[in-house]
Amino acid sequence: MIQTACARIAVAAQDTRSRNRLTAVLRSDPSLSVVWEASDETGLLSSGRRPLPDILLLDSALASRMNGAAHAWSSARILLLANAITTENVIQVLRLGARGILPDTSAPYVVLKSIRTVLADEYWLDAESLAMLLSMTRQLLAERSQPFDDQGVTLTERELTVVAMIAGGSSNRHISQQLSISERTVKHHLTNIFAKLGVSSRLQLANFALTQGLTGNADRSLGPRPGSGSSRRVASGEVCVAGVTR
Repeated sequence: MIQTACARIAVAAQDTRSRNRLTAVLRSDPSLSVVWEASDETGLLSSGRRPLPDILLLDSALASRMNGAAHAWSSARILLLANAITTENVIQVLRLGARGILPDTSAPYVVLKSIRTVLADEYWLDAESLAMLLSMTRQLLAERSQPFDDQGVTLTERELTVVAMIAGGSSNRHISQQLSISERTVKHHLTNIFAKLGVSSRLQLANFALTQGLTGNADRSLGPRPGSGSSRRVASGEVCVAGVTR
């Protein structure tokens, strides 16, 4: 009997039912091997000591909290799992360099087909995701023709954290939960940020954060820190830290 190597699949999903359903589907295919599972950030981060997967199925809730940690699996191809196709999810796909996005309620044959597609070094996007991605791309291209304001921009520590979380694909609800503030306060922060940066959408804000290297600010302590009351003016395209808002 000829033996062939199985494709190594890892599943990182917070919801137990969703994770169990996915692993059951994967184990029904003898050409696939589930090498590890993770249900939270700690499990996902500790997975670096486990076998490197060919494909990582990563749910959007965990992806929004990793802030680039998924890059530890540089050779793993990521398929993002989402309960709905939203702008935030498509931003996550772009940020992670994922190979596609898959509704977490997809039928078993769709799950297996998406994995085979990605294993063949192709991308998996349904019609809705593709349409949204094309629309976002057109929007970004239009922005490139509009130069950023030359005047310096000052964002507070809290605003920088919100910007980084938006770039990570977080929803207003997730931001409010992580920062222990109301969704109304999140919207207030976004209104101020949009006005300061001259942007009008979450996509534009995420693009600005990615191009200016602001995606790491979500890892900072969320409370006031010594010396955080200082501020400075910066040149075009940079953002500086001012006092912490409450």
